[in-house]
Amino acid sequence: MSRKSAPSLLLALAVGAAASLAAQTPPARDSAMSAAIRARAGDSVGRLAAPEAAGRPADVVTERDNEALVKDIEHRIRCTCGCNLDVFTCRTTDFTCTTSPAMHRMVMARIDSGMTQAQILASFQQQYGEMIFMAPPKHGFNWVAYLMPYVGLAVGLGLLGAVARRLFRAAPKAAAGIPGGDAAPGAASPEELDNLKRELEKFEA
Repeated sequence: MSRKSAPSLLLALAVGAAASLAAQTPPARDSAMSAAIRARAGDSVGRLAAPEAAGRPADVVTERDNEALVKDIEHRIRCTCGCNLDVFTCRTTDFTCTTSPAMHRMVMARIDSGMTQAQILASFQQQYGEMIFMAPPKHGFNWVAYLMPYVGLAVGLGLLGAVARRLFRAAPKAAAGIPGGDAAPGAASPEELDNLKRELEKFEA
């Protein structure tokens, strides 16, 4: 073999090896990349690659799920997921919550068992305590606690009205120069003003 033909032969061998390698299976990294892209993008029908990110699948809702009795019960009881919403509002607006659908199924099961609304509410109270209700039951101490703000408001407004009437009655006499000392005859006493202040503080508290 001549020296001139040696470089040509080496070049031909290199080209042949490259062509043989290219004719074999595609590189593994390309296959892995394609698989990753397909998994991330979803398939051709548009399904999500990670459906759990969109929240829980919506339950099949029938007319019975939203009957007046069901809604009335579920508006009275609190979802225990921590959202501070009633069960009906939570299960129909927060599709990431799994607690309110479970509580809804409990309500439906108890209705199916023949329990009345009062019995169902009592069963939830026995299971969770009075905190399960959106509003405290209006009986006993709860009834007193429910009425106290309104009673305090009425008393405070009554005292405020009484003091205002005395001040308004005293103003014309003071303007007319009727003697009687520095304080007007109908002016509120310091004790009355202190009582009024205490009542207003109770109302604000």
